[in-house]
Amino acid sequence: MIKIDCYLPSPILNKGMLFPESLGRYKNFPNHGERRNAGLLKEYNLHIIFAGKGAIVHDGKEIELTPGMGFLFGKHTTQQYRTKPEDPWDVRWIHFDGQDVDSLLQGRSMHGPYLFSLHRPERLKPLMEEMLQLAQAYRHDYDVRISSLLYEILLEIVHHSNQIFGTFPGGTVHERIRHTAEYIRMHCQNLLDLKTMAATSGYSSFHFSRLFHQIMGSTPAQYLLQCRITLAKHLLVSTALTVKQIALETGFHQSSYFIKRFREQTGITPEQFRQLRRMG
Repeated sequence: MIKIDCYLPSPILNKGMLFPESLGRYKNFPNHGERRNAGLLKEYNLHIIFAGKGAIVHDGKEIELTPGMGFLFGKHTTQQYRTKPEDPWDVRWIHFDGQDVDSLLQGRSMHGPYLFSLHRPERLKPLMEEMLQLAQAYRHDYDVRISSLLYEILLEIVHHSNQIFGTFPGGTVHERIRHTAEYIRMHCQNLLDLKTMAATSGYSSFHFSRLFHQIMGSTPAQYLLQCRITLAKHLLVSTALTVKQIALETGFHQSSYFIKRFREQTGITPEQFRQLRRMG
């Protein structure tokens, strides 16, 4: 039986950085289960099952979870899940928060739990194990590496998982706005004005702006900026492109304006972000 709970202090370097509040692992623990009322947990809640079975309850339905599956709850939400006592799960979990999380997750968990099946769960296991080991031996100089690991984990879920339960209710309005949000993310490096984005949804510019803010939690312009900054972070870490080249690749026509907006969103310059991630 394994039951590990680690609680971390806020990072010193950047209070808004993507970072776990707590994390842990439960294995062969037959009584593991949680039932939280709305507002109780202030962070995002991610669980990934690597062995055994469990279940999540949503809208009165119990959905079984098996190895390679996981779930993500948004902040302040009602939550109910448990292991199967006859086949207890080996589950790793992270409670986390940070700036631009909704943009990074592309709306997952905004209207209910996001249940998913991973394409390659073996990719996440070493990342989560390293994070757990760093948390158990925690020092503040581990902050950047822990944040980087969490970033990798979430990107893996975003790009290499399939949704296994509908979490975006509301019919065609939500579907059209979600489709447009995905279009913005995929084309954020291009020149996108409000008229172009609204045309993709099929709504007028005024109606689209109101619906987008209502469903996605940000204005279309704010979401476009978040997508561009997220893409820039990826290029800063994964390529040798100059800051000027990355500015052009992410839809900014002037590197000075790119640096200004990047600093506003992250608290540091693009070059500082690159150096910190490479140090980790």
